[in-house]
Amino acid sequence: MTPTEVRQLLVELDLRPSKALGQNFLIDGNVLEIIAREADVRSQETILEIGPGLGALTVKLADRADKVIAIEKDGRLANFIRQRYPEVELIHGDACKVELPACDKVVANLPYSISTAILERFVEGAAPPRRLVLTVQKEVALRLAARPRHKDYGALTLFTQLRYHVTVVHVVSPRCFIPAPNVESAIVALDRREPRVLLAPGAPFHQLVRQGFQQRRKMLRKLLGIADEVLDGVGAVPTARAEELSLEQWIGVANALRESTPADGAQ
Repeated sequence: MTPTEVRQLLVELDLRPSKALGQNFLIDGNVLEIIAREADVRSQETILEIGPGLGALTVKLADRADKVIAIEKDGRLANFIRQRYPEVELIHGDACKVELPACDKVVANLPYSISTAILERFVEGAAPPRRLVLTVQKEVALRLAARPRHKDYGALTLFTQLRYHVTVVHVVSPRCFIPAPNVESAIVALDRREPRVLLAPGAPFHQLVRQGFQQRRKMLRKLLGIADEVLDGVGAVPTARAEELSLEQWIGVANALRESTPADGAQ
C-alpha cells in the first residue's frame, strides 16, 4: 500500500489517525516485506494480527495463511477490514482485554502505548504462540533483547526470555509511517524455546523478578531476604542486584526458594 493510497483511504473513511489509539500506518513496502519474510507464514497456520489498521500487512498474511484473525479497536477500521477482507476473522475490541484466540503466530505493528501490556499477555499466557513478529518502539525492542548489567535489562526482559529467544531484526525509521511518530521503531522476532535451566513447577519466578526490579539498585539479599547460600548456589555474589543476575540465575533462585518453602504460591 503506497503513501498515496493510504492518504486516499484516510480521506474516504474520514479518519484522522488517533494518537490515543497509537495509529501510525506503515507505508514502506520494504518494511512490510521484511515483516512478511520474518513471519514465514505457512499455509496450514493460524495467524493473529493486532491492529490491522488499513490492511497493508493483513493482505500479505491472508494470502499465505490458512486463517487470519485480526483484533481492531477502532470501529471504523474494524468495519473497513471486515468489508475489504471478508476472509479475515475480525474481532472488534481492545487487544488488552478481549480473550486472545489460539494461534500459531502473532504478526503485528503494535501501538506504542499498549505494546508492553500486549506482550505481557502473550509471554505470560497459558498457551504462548510459537513465534511473534512485532513492530514496536525501538526502546521496547532493546528491553526485550537486553543482557544482564545493561540499563534496558528488566522484568519484561526476563519474562520474555524465559519462553522466547529474542532477535532485533530491523530498525524502522519514523518516515515509514503516516503520521510519522517521534521515535524509531524496530521489528523484533520472538521464537519459543526452553531455557537452559528449567523452571520448577510453582517456583515464584515472576513474583521474585517483579519485586527485585521494583528497587533495582538494592541488594537482593536485603530486598528479597535471599540467603547468601542461595545466591552462592547460582554463582551470584552476596551483594548481587536484580540487574546482575542472568535468566538462568533467576530461575535457579526461584527453584531454590520453591524447594525450601513448598507453600509458596505459583508464579
